[in-house]
Amino acid sequence: MSRAIIACAAVLLGLIRAESRAESFFIDVPNHGVAVTHSGKMLLAAGPPGIALFSEEKIQNSLAVLMKVRNAAGEVIGFATELEVFPAGANMLESDVEWDTDWTVVIPGRGSLFLYEREHSGELGSKVISPTLKTGEPWVGDWTVTSTVGPRPDRKGRIVGGTGEFAKAAGWFTETIRLTKYTKEGAMFGTVELKVQQKGAR
Repeated sequence: MSRAIIACAAVLLGLIRAESRAESFFIDVPNHGVAVTHSGKMLLAAGPPGIALFSEEKIQNSLAVLMKVRNAAGEVIGFATELEVFPAGANMLESDVEWDTDWTVVIPGRGSLFLYEREHSGELGSKVISPTLKTGEPWVGDWTVTSTVGPRPDRKGRIVGGTGEFAKAAGWFTETIRLTKYTKEGAMFGTVELKVQQKGAR
């Protein structure tokens, strides 16, 4: 192979690497939680105490969460909002429920990422929540699942867009939840990882 071909291949590889980047953001629950609200009827504790609940009919099946995010080294580097809308009549204690989730991840000094996914409950109801409600005792264990199931054909979430260094970002992401404790009051303990594969990042 000639030196010219090798040089061209190296340049092309460099461009590909520059335009594609994997990065994970982590949320430690409950330590990174700031606020959670919903209709007051969901199996997740709302807070802080006194937070306004969703009393209006059209948003009864919605959930809003504000939290801090950290990098893999454990340093808090930004914050995020997670907004979920569940289908009417959803009962994850009895079935595998799917719903829409929108994420906004804000990293000061870098910009914002806008993400969309379809999530599912999987065995959360049967293996974690139901046993806790039946016994009244906290569930303790190690339940890890990638909750993302779409909307992409490969069952990954989609990067919708961004600002700052993420302004031209596209690609996919997944949400992986590791739950280690759940109480009858609806308090969850564990870690959430948002693994983002960007294309077009600057």
